[in-house]
Amino acid sequence: MAHPTEAVYLHDSSLRTLTTEIVSYQPISSLSEDEKSLAKNVDPDDSAITTRQTILYPQGGGQPSDTGSIALADQEPSFVVSLVRKTSDGRIIHFGKLNNADSASFVEGQSVVQRVDSARRDYHSRLHTGGHILGVAMQILMPDLKEVKANHAPREACLEYEGLLYNDHKPSIQAKVDELVQQDLSVAVSWLEDGAAANGGKFGDGPVRIVSIGGLDQTPCGGTHVERTGLVGPITIRKITRKGGVSKISYEVAETF
Repeated sequence: MAHPTEAVYLHDSSLRTLTTEIVSYQPISSLSEDEKSLAKNVDPDDSAITTRQTILYPQGGGQPSDTGSIALADQEPSFVVSLVRKTSDGRIIHFGKLNNADSASFVEGQSVVQRVDSARRDYHSRLHTGGHILGVAMQILMPDLKEVKANHAPREACLEYEGLLYNDHKPSIQAKVDELVQQDLSVAVSWLEDGAAANGGKFGDGPVRIVSIGGLDQTPCGGTHVERTGLVGPITIRKITRKGGVSKISYEVAETF
């Protein structure tokens, strides 16, 4: 039986390199149908690698996948990771290809070094933290509104709420978001050992990872974040739209800061 991949990024998202061990290396064509379905936009001639641990974030929770590389220890990167996905049984698959025909393939048990594309990770972390900052601003300004959805992807980042919001609300939301960034609040990650025993069981069973902005909220989250709100940089509230009784607040952060 396959064992879940140890998701090191959950405990230390500052790591950009990690030495770990190959569990499997195989062409996408040899994967199960469920596994293939995770790589719909990947070249079918690419390969899939699983490792004992990973620092590469798998697509999910509204945050896009990391990209990066995997190489045999003490060698130049040879496997370019274009997509990372998590299976239903907790294995994390790195999809990609060897960067030249002479590169050696991988076998189970080999020691390898993972590297994260830092620029992409930093941007996504800032976008994700920006969404949490917007969420805290909304809790302060309009505590009765219920958040129903979040997306932290570039050009799509937004929070959605039950109820009607209008562009007249933009100035007050923007001002509160700006204030939270300028306060340079800590972005703390902690764990609840038993989510079912906390908050009336709304966090689910088992250990739950909690992200908190300056102690103002407690949000279950598996994404990557920056350490302080000031590191996000300016957050722009782009627009507010409505559909079917749900309001969407779209936001963005600069790609570099």
